[in-house]
Amino acid sequence: EEKRDDIIRLMKEAGYESERMDEDIIYLYAKVCYDEDNDELTGGKHIQMFMEEIQSKDPIKHIPKDFIMVSRASIMLRGLAHALHQSRSVAKAWKPIAEKVLRDEGILV
Repeated sequence: EEKRDDIIRLMKEAGYESERMDEDIIYLYAKVCYDEDNDELTGGKHIQMFMEEIQSKDPIKHIPKDFIMVSRASIMLRGLAHALHQSRSVAKAWKPIAEKVLRDEGILV
């Protein structure tokens, strides 16, 4: 179950910063970078065009460097999935692994 407010809060806690801190843009950025892209989310635009559009609405000032490669990997994996007509939610696929790591580290009880 997705919780929009939690996604926005976690993005802020992770260090995401933009000029206006527009919560709609923060949510869209998180969804496209770390989860999924589809016509409903992007309004039918190609992912590059969509990212340029949201960047123009609320320019990003800072993204923690550790998150850049994660978003790049997520987008690249989804690109391959789209080419094979197998769209997926990366966040749902990674969730059990992330939860296990957090439990092992004592962060998630």
